[in-house]
Order: sequence, then C-alpha cells, then structure tokens
Amino acid sequence: MWNFWYTNQSPSKNCTHAYLSPFPLIRDEHNSTSYDSAIIYRGFWTVLMLLGVVTIVMASFFIICAAPFASHILYKAGGGFFIIAGVFFSLVVMMYVIWVQAMADLENYTNMKKMDCPDFAVYVRYGWSFMLAPVGVFFALLAGMLFLLVGRSIYLHSD
Repeated sequence: MWNFWYTNQSPSKNCTHAYLSPFPLIRDEHNSTSYDSAIIYRGFWTVLMLLGVVTIVMASFFIICAAPFASHILYKAGGGFFIIAGVFFSLVVMMYVIWVQAMADLENYTNMKKMDCPDFAVYVRYGWSFMLAPVGVFFALLAGMLFLLVGRSIYLHSD
C-alpha cells in the first residue's frame, strides 16, 4: 500500500490548464468575440440542465402533494413534469455528445498544443456520470409515464 500511494509516483508533472472549446481558436488571437459561439452553446447547455433540475423538483413536489391519492390532477401534472425533465436531460446528454464528438476539433487542438509541448496528448473519455445519465433519463421518462397512468387510474376509479 505504501508503494502504491507514496513511492510509486511519476517524476514530475507538467500541468496546463485547458478548456476544450468545441469552436477552435486561432493561435495568438484571443479577443472577446472569439468566444461568443462557445458561450452561447454552453449557455443553452446550462439552461437546459437547470430547467431539467427545476422540473424534477417541481414534479417531486406535485407527487408528494398527491401522495394520499387525493387528486388525479396532481399525479398527472407530476408525471408530465417528469417527462418534460427527461426530455431536457436527454437534450443535455445529446448536446454533450455533439460537443465532444462532432464539434471539438481535437486534431487541430492537439497540433496547436504540440507547438508548445511536443509530448502533448489528448484523451477523450466518458466518465461514470455520463454513463449513468441515460439511465437517469430513462427512469425520469418511466416515472412520468407511471404517474400519468396512476393519475388516470385514480380518475377512472374515483366515480
């Protein structure tokens, strides 16, 4: 254990801060307008993510208020909000995949960085949170459909 954590370390690291923008930057040209398209893209991404979180919270409150099977309308509203949140989160996941796979010009970015650091390498990896995001989308859509079904069942049996 001691060897793994303390003595088996790499010699030294050359850390450089990098923001991999999907829109390539021209070398030595860093004015305020060169980031506009990236800011707009990230703005849509952020807004969709926040709307998804707010929608999930609202859906949860509707379902909690409808918990004693009192109102079929609250169950249907909660189910609708869960479905809307699933759509928002699926758009966020698709925007991320489009950013990493299609829009990020990794070859030019690597060539530009190799001018300063010859042994520079870019590794694109999807983390565990990205792997769980489609599962969360599926469960949000499933919960929405189930709560819509519960609301309909309560409406049909309330007479």
